[in-house]
Amino acid sequence: MSMKRFLNRSRKSETEKDNSGAGSGSGTGSLTNLAPARSNSTNESHDSVKDLQPMFDNNNNSGSGSGSAREKKAITFNFNNDLSLNLNPSISNTKSSSVFTKDSEYIDKSIFSHSRNSYSTKQSSYKSNNSNNNNGGNKKDSSFSFGQALQILDIPEESTESSKTPYELITEKLRHLSEDLGSIMNQYNNSLFNLTTAVINSIDCFKKFIMFIDKINDSNNLGWKFTTYNNTYLRKILKIYLNFYDNLLVEDVYIKLKLLLVKNFNDFAQTLNSSNNHQTPQTIIKPQNYPIGINTGSSLPNEDVLLRIIDKISKTSISIKEQNGSFIAPITRGISKDLNILCLYFGYPEPTDYHHKLTRSLHELYDDIHILVMKNRIELASGKVEIQSQSQRMNAYERLQQQPLIHHPLVQKFKLPFRIPTDISKPPISLSLSIENSSRTSGTVGGYIYPIIDIKKQKHLQSYANSKFAISCGHVCLDNTNSTAAEYPHVSAPSSVLISLYKQALLEQYHKIDNTDDFIVESKVAYGAVLNQLEEMFPLKRVKVIDPKTKLERYETRNLPKNRFGQIIWGERTLIGLNKDDKEKDSKLTSSNEKRLSDIAIIKVNKNLVCDQNYLGDDISFNEFDPALMFDNLYVREVIDLRRYSPKGLDMIIDEVDSDISSNSSNSTNYSGLPVFKYGSTTKFTKGNLNGVKLVYWLDGAIHSSEFIVNAIETNSAFASGGDSGSWILTKLEDVETSKYSKGLGVVGMLHSYDGEFKQFGLFTPMCEILERLEQVTDIKWGVVGCSSDEKTANTDDPVDDEATSDEEDDEEDEEDESDFDDLDGALPPEID
Repeated sequence: MSMKRFLNRSRKSETEKDNSGAGSGSGTGSLTNLAPARSNSTNESHDSVKDLQPMFDNNNNSGSGSGSAREKKAITFNFNNDLSLNLNPSISNTKSSSVFTKDSEYIDKSIFSHSRNSYSTKQSSYKSNNSNNNNGGNKKDSSFSFGQALQILDIPEESTESSKTPYELITEKLRHLSEDLGSIMNQYNNSLFNLTTAVINSIDCFKKFIMFIDKINDSNNLGWKFTTYNNTYLRKILKIYLNFYDNLLVEDVYIKLKLLLVKNFNDFAQTLNSSNNHQTPQTIIKPQNYPIGINTGSSLPNEDVLLRIIDKISKTSISIKEQNGSFIAPITRGISKDLNILCLYFGYPEPTDYHHKLTRSLHELYDDIHILVMKNRIELASGKVEIQSQSQRMNAYERLQQQPLIHHPLVQKFKLPFRIPTDISKPPISLSLSIENSSRTSGTVGGYIYPIIDIKKQKHLQSYANSKFAISCGHVCLDNTNSTAAEYPHVSAPSSVLISLYKQALLEQYHKIDNTDDFIVESKVAYGAVLNQLEEMFPLKRVKVIDPKTKLERYETRNLPKNRFGQIIWGERTLIGLNKDDKEKDSKLTSSNEKRLSDIAIIKVNKNLVCDQNYLGDDISFNEFDPALMFDNLYVREVIDLRRYSPKGLDMIIDEVDSDISSNSSNSTNYSGLPVFKYGSTTKFTKGNLNGVKLVYWLDGAIHSSEFIVNAIETNSAFASGGDSGSWILTKLEDVETSKYSKGLGVVGMLHSYDGEFKQFGLFTPMCEILERLEQVTDIKWGVVGCSSDEKTANTDDPVDDEATSDEEDDEEDEEDESDFDDLDGALPPEID
């Protein structure tokens, strides 16, 4: 006897014994239902599925009867379905009682239907199989009851889009677009996509959005306008686009793909404003730089974050080694005034892999702040030009004497390439300027200031009561390349450097012309007329210079204006706010710990010149640049008090937090985005907008911070270049909300540097800080000519006759001026720093 038969008999005897014992119970035979069920099949193989008896039976009472009847009842499938569990009324009300599914109805066709060892998990096939075995395969067990049929109701979902406005629908679509583009960038960063695939997929996303907009039916004419100032998803989308354009698609091999991306993004941008919908953009706009605050009345999130970053860097005492001229400029970048996001612009003279890796680590810190690395640098805005040496000029003059100029009575008067005042006795502002003996450095006269002297208290300064001073940059007037032993260098306006450079070019062209051709003779006559005109306006004079090789003094002859413009009495180019004394003197300023550049030169104007107004002049038609620059709008009437809010570190003491916050929210006026302009001797008239946050830069081994201007996009020209140092940053007072004047100009500051690669940024020092610095070093208050009512009353107690005779020689006048400077008794520094 095999072991299987023995086991089967043992189990059968134990089962019969248990069933017979349970039959005498009185209705509590629940253990009978839990006993393992056996099949009556003659199959000797053991199958666990057939041995299992259903756990739930519709008849738990054992009843009376023989053991065989009870055994037969135990193995019968009794399945109850509680109809109260049907929560769906549509299901409970159905008349169908079949629970057979399609698969169970056609179970005979299954390839597993004749297998002994495989059974369907469907209840219908399992019950059918057991019923056939128990009833001889002919009769179903009537005790088996099936539950209600499960029906799938084909009810269409209620559409919610019909109840939404176009604005809500587009907002939701922008959210999906930002998520899709973010997913594409993640897959690219994880090397699941290459760059080309990522860009193509992004373009497809923009196209799908455009198709979606075309299907929107705005029957109520509600319209929509989405900008980066009112939609957070659009800021994320624009950042991904700028990352592609500025950081990823930089190689020439991607130029076509880059243009395709730009075109599709412009099409996408057109759909964001219902007034532009279904219109083809006239021009494709590439990403451009805008100042923070360009969108008047609106601000972007996290502007305070950039403010704190720049403020923290400008006040740091950590020693930093970086390329000279490197800078970080907080700006906005985008394609219009409404579509731009915050950007940290990193400029390096020679960007390295380290710089790119460093900025990539910063890129993911904020979803709406873009990071840009460019080859750029900060340079001083003084002109550096090379002119001929003294020997070369003398040879040219000798050739000119041997071959005299050809004169012609009908030759017209030519216009010189630099400004010449209509009335030389009343010089306007923004003239070109240089030291008389300078060989290569040139700048621009900013404007005119005056000391506010109380004659009763400061009698020793009586001679300066009615004096006027010109102001420019220190690095222009303190040219050490050809300095002399004189304590007070003389200044030429127009610039002697530009005069010499222009004459040099004329001489070279004059000697190239041959006299054999009658037609060419006319050209030579014209050049000769210009040279005669130049010699008449700017006669030759002797100036003292120092030979750069021997370091010995010698004299040269140069063309200079007939009347000297003035003399430098004080100047500096230094970084203030580094030591304790500077911080104490700077207590009136917003941020005493901030390291600021002081780049100032004060020029005592010749007494023969009348400088009673800061006037743009009538030698230039400024209305050609701006129709509003006429009449009263050519005069400076007010100093713009540009005092920025500077974040202050909060103390961790709870009681002092509220007071710190209240002190931070000072009454400083926000001039972010203010439209401004300047007139420099090199780039002439240019305009831009005041940036809302300062920039920081590394120059001469130290960190500097400076206010700056972002060039106006529509001008499509440089804002500043070499030779523009000293020019004033001006604004029309009609654009200043806090001004008490409706006409006139306001002076914002004085230009000192620019970005040398693209010339889009103009760095300047606010005029209010310049006046305060002059008060610190002289203990005298200063004002801008024409900008204060104090000018009429402060110096009228004891008027001084300031007239000078026209017959006075220049040398005698210079000696008188130098003696006057010594009378300041320390009010103005006797030496030039």
